[in-house]
Amino acid sequence: MGEIKRTYYSIREVSEMFSLPYGTLRFWEKEIKQLKPHTEHQTRFYSEKDLEVIRRIIYLRSQNVPVADISRRLTLDSKGVDTRRSAYELLQGIREELVELREML
Repeated sequence: MGEIKRTYYSIREVSEMFSLPYGTLRFWEKEIKQLKPHTEHQTRFYSEKDLEVIRRIIYLRSQNVPVADISRRLTLDSKGVDTRRSAYELLQGIREELVELREML
């Protein structure tokens, strides 16, 4: 049977998923217009779309892009960001495999 996808995740779950402090997520919400989780009674609910935005933000931060420029980058070059992020993640996976192979030798 297929895996059931959840509609929303709590800030705690997202924090654990990405190893990010709650404060970082809250700060990004204020500074990056593309990250707007649904709120109800002061509780944040992150959708799959929000998780994808967080992945993009994490990638851009790893490339030393200032938070102030991330929103503009996501607006102007979202597909380019996704392409570079995918390549980066692929290379990271290859690197991890190579490190494991080296340790086995």
